[in-house]
Amino acid sequence: MINIINKLERDNPDLKVRKFSINNKDIYVIFFETLCNSYSINEFILLPIENNKLNTINKILTKLPSSNLVNINNKEDLLLNLYSGFTIIYIDNRFISFETKERLNSEISEASNEKTVKGPKDSFTENYQTNLGLIRKRIKSNKLIIKEHNIGTKSKTKVSLIYMDDIANKDLINKVEKKLNSISIDYIPNSNYIVELMEKNNYIFPNYVMTERPDLVSYNLMNGRIAILVENTIEVIILPTFFNDLIKNIDDYYQNTKNVSITRIIRLLAFVLSIIIPGLYIALTTFNPETLPTSILINFSIQRSGVPFPSIIEAILLIFTFELLREADTRTPLVVGTSMSILGALVLGEAAVSAGLISPIMIIVIAISSISSFLFNDIDIVNSIRIWKIIILLLSSFLGLYGLFIGALLFLISICSMKSFGYDYTLPIYPFNKKEQSNNLILTKKYKLNFRNMFLTKNTKRR
Repeated sequence: MINIINKLERDNPDLKVRKFSINNKDIYVIFFETLCNSYSINEFILLPIENNKLNTINKILTKLPSSNLVNINNKEDLLLNLYSGFTIIYIDNRFISFETKERLNSEISEASNEKTVKGPKDSFTENYQTNLGLIRKRIKSNKLIIKEHNIGTKSKTKVSLIYMDDIANKDLINKVEKKLNSISIDYIPNSNYIVELMEKNNYIFPNYVMTERPDLVSYNLMNGRIAILVENTIEVIILPTFFNDLIKNIDDYYQNTKNVSITRIIRLLAFVLSIIIPGLYIALTTFNPETLPTSILINFSIQRSGVPFPSIIEAILLIFTFELLREADTRTPLVVGTSMSILGALVLGEAAVSAGLISPIMIIVIAISSISSFLFNDIDIVNSIRIWKIIILLLSSFLGLYGLFIGALLFLISICSMKSFGYDYTLPIYPFNKKEQSNNLILTKKYKLNFRNMFLTKNTKRR
């Protein structure tokens, strides 16, 4: 294996090989300086070897201050440990791996994509061990099971399957683990790759949750769900997930239940408005004006006088402009992003109305739809809302209210036909379960404190 190291040294300038000859014995110290902590190597390995304090295999195994000393027996383990930030010591024809990782990740901070209204402020980082620690400090139980997998023939990315052994459904665990073992790819850059490779169905709405918040992961683990932690990413996958999870938030369980119930109703109305309202406006004003009061219809006609485009073109242009501003706000630095979006919306909207290109009522309709979608911070959910908004808008522009109803029916068929790792996506609404409604749109204090999700647990429904 020394020949392998010599070849690696020629091809990798950051690979360092230090050779010592002590008492007619050759000792090699091998490490990547870009992955390892130089202080640890100098103080605990190089200096003791030079002082003749680590000159036998027995002294290395008993005196090196590390909780992670591993014997290397083959080429694969040798390369994996080197590329994982370990230092390899070759002595007495044996390879010993010593952990000297450098911290190449951000520190624990507040979640950037999931605003915390009430609750803990810490979030996951790119460090795999830190992320495991954030979960373990919340669940101090020997029933918390962590099964590690190395996925990626070249990246060797650590992927952990995490669940509560006495709560989670064993059939679900076996199904997810089988899917993880079946993944064949050379590189895993992000958590999203894992769920894409596990679930082959191309659903519009996501059938999983990706979060930066350890408290959300811990809460779901205690409710029988499974978490998948991927090395080098800040988002943990939670599965299965259901449609009603879109209107829930972990902060709900930190607040008064009556206030939470009102908030959930607002979220549900916002979800419906964000998808339906542009298509509804087009259907009522273009195909079914008889459904509107005469005064409102006259007002709409006056506002649209002089606008050269049909309503559908007007709506698509405005939706495109709003999505453009949203993307610009997302991609530009925080210092200028929000200011640019506000300025762009005000200036462009005022200029378009003054020029007679867009009617004021259309700006209000599209603005209400876009603002309603802001209540959902998951980019997958936002993109799904965007797609269904356009589908229903186009159907309404061709068939009026009939098109609106067809679009709504297609939406219901779509979500009712979805599965999330074997579970119906619309649980507990369909199939309807009366007990689970206590933690659906309305949150009751009793359910909040005493019960788990009955679909995900078998013998531990009551806490």
